[in-house]
Amino acid sequence: MKSLSRVVWSEGMYLGPHHFQTQSRYFEDSIHFAVEQCWFEPWGVVSCKLDDSAIQNGRVLLLGAHGIFEDGLVFDMPSSDELPASRDIREQFSPLSQEVLLMLGVPKRQPNQANCDLEGRNGSARYVAVKRAVADINNGSDEKEVRVGQKNIRILVESECNDSLQTIPIARVRRDGGGHLVYDPKFIPPCTKLTASSPLLGMIRRLLETLQEKQKFFSRTQNAAGVFQAGTRQLDVANFWFLHTVNSAIAALRHLYTSKRGHPEELFGQLSRIAGELCTFGMDSHPDSLPLYNHRELEQCFGVLEAHIRRHLEILVPTNTVNIQLTPVQRNFYRGVVQDQRCFGRSTWVLGIRSSGSEARLIGRVPEIVKVCSHEWISKLVTRALPGLVMRYLTVPPSAISPKAEFQYFSLDKMGPCWEHISSTREVGVYVPDDDLPSVELELQVVL
Repeated sequence: MKSLSRVVWSEGMYLGPHHFQTQSRYFEDSIHFAVEQCWFEPWGVVSCKLDDSAIQNGRVLLLGAHGIFEDGLVFDMPSSDELPASRDIREQFSPLSQEVLLMLGVPKRQPNQANCDLEGRNGSARYVAVKRAVADINNGSDEKEVRVGQKNIRILVESECNDSLQTIPIARVRRDGGGHLVYDPKFIPPCTKLTASSPLLGMIRRLLETLQEKQKFFSRTQNAAGVFQAGTRQLDVANFWFLHTVNSAIAALRHLYTSKRGHPEELFGQLSRIAGELCTFGMDSHPDSLPLYNHRELEQCFGVLEAHIRRHLEILVPTNTVNIQLTPVQRNFYRGVVQDQRCFGRSTWVLGIRSSGSEARLIGRVPEIVKVCSHEWISKLVTRALPGLVMRYLTVPPSAISPKAEFQYFSLDKMGPCWEHISSTREVGVYVPDDDLPSVELELQVVL
């Protein structure tokens, strides 16, 4: 129950601790009440850092965290609040258990009961009284000891939680393939900012990459059809609506990804809108089948939503090729940005080249003089006359690629230092000497 009635002060009244406690309670509850009315689910972690090496020995060590409990209690560790003691959780794992959910917990505020442990003996109190030296803020000196209520925050496992505690899930510990304890990288805690969750940011990035590839494909299709012709066929109408859905989705997700300050519910709303629009293109899809937002189960509801979006993005034209646009950066050098993470998985990289020279010369000279490496390394590779990715001529390109007239196609071997650096930088560089290959045209495609 909130205390939203202010203290009535009058001249000559007898002052006791109750007056100041009631005033503090009024301010705290008023702020919490206002925040609850303005924002949806305004609680969770803002950031949380755990020691990855300590958990391998079965010990949970919190390095820092700040956020808001569901009842409005804020915490900022270790800047303003004390970090909870580390604890060993190996005994929490039975021979058959594979994972344990970790929580931050603090006792709830109890009306008409002791909420502060004045002697350091009551472990169930919400606060523990500690002495701190405080200087006069006017002159910066004249320090006095002041007792303050330190928040009694502890690290708990899910089985230890009960109705007397306010809790926030912060991590999930599981066994890896070797039986060691590790933090689950897929876990998404209740949070108030997208920056608190690497999986959420990664999901936005992956969806953006897929949407951008779709946008490029359908833009080329519509440009080829012509402005006035598009819409004369049923397929063109569907393509236009699909392109509209993709373009609006890119704009919204790009803002959330670059700002990184949105609440997860804001992201969920945008993804739900995209998922609902994509139901238009699925014969067996209905918006009622989409998940509802669950602040305590973000991993589950976002996972279902992402899977729905990815599945429906493949309805009109399944994406089994990714085109990497190669842009000239200086004479003989080209640069491409790899936006789709799938290009680094099970895929085939194919470089298509067209030149005004003879076909036989093109086929024979390309593996000898053309170099492919990361954009950062390609110039050094040419200067030192070092090889790049191994290129092999393809008499017949993969069936997923529509061959163009006078183009010759070469597969790229995905191995060696150049490939590793392309994977880490997500940028590819291509060197083509125009003295040997005049009037060259390039296209780089990845078959998934």
